[in-house]
Amino acid sequence: MRALISLIILLVSFAVSASNRYYSDNRLEPQQGFNWDWSVGLGYYVEDSYLVGLDSYDDGLEPNINLVLSYDKFYLDVDNSQLSGGMVIGYSLIDKYDWGLDILGTNVQSGFDETGLKLYDRDVIDALAGIDRRHYDFDMGIRLSRRLESSQLSFELLHDVTDTHNDWVFTTFLSSIQQYRNWEFRGGLGFNVYGREFSDYYFGIDEHESTETRPYYKPDIAYAVMLELHAEHPLSQNWVFLAGWLSTYFSGEISDSPIISQSYQHKAKVGVRYVF
Repeated sequence: MRALISLIILLVSFAVSASNRYYSDNRLEPQQGFNWDWSVGLGYYVEDSYLVGLDSYDDGLEPNINLVLSYDKFYLDVDNSQLSGGMVIGYSLIDKYDWGLDILGTNVQSGFDETGLKLYDRDVIDALAGIDRRHYDFDMGIRLSRRLESSQLSFELLHDVTDTHNDWVFTTFLSSIQQYRNWEFRGGLGFNVYGREFSDYYFGIDEHESTETRPYYKPDIAYAVMLELHAEHPLSQNWVFLAGWLSTYFSGEISDSPIISQSYQHKAKVGVRYVF
């Protein structure tokens, strides 16, 4: 199960925008019959890492395939053109009077081990040597959303269903979309709360993992704040330029972990996508 989830997340991590569930123009509402849409793109990213021992500067190219599938009230949405995006599978229970209530499943936390965050890196990092592998999770739960013209407020209560950390995550996100001439600007502010078992699984240090420079550590409930800015501009009838920035700030329960190097993470990207 964990291997399958890791493979799916790896494949969809090369995706750029289908429709982001955090924003008011998402396509997660019920549609009659079968519908689908897709696009392709390419982006260049720059990010810093929050894990100890990793280079604070990482960059590269991200090829992207975007996909939206829906059948009546069921949907699969892959979106990573916006940095807050990802993969979500869901079922719409209520979509009425600008309110939405959904059952959904998504990945919350990336896995890592003593080789770092990337699945294809196999060189052991000295500062992480000897830690257990932290697996990708997959969480399911409910999502309540309220659309207000170009803005949206959403709340999600999710629980791990893969027995990875077997804990809950609460997420709230407020977003807005603004138009200026041919530009579209998006902004979002998010707040995530992680249960004790989640925090301990990913950021805690067990006795057998501890060393002289990596002491035993057991965190409590933790939280993170996210700030996202995103802009798009059409280059032609089919090509779109995009740029984005995502900053995440961690609470002390995370940043005090011996395997965490800083209390924040920033990521920026620029790219293009072809809309069919």
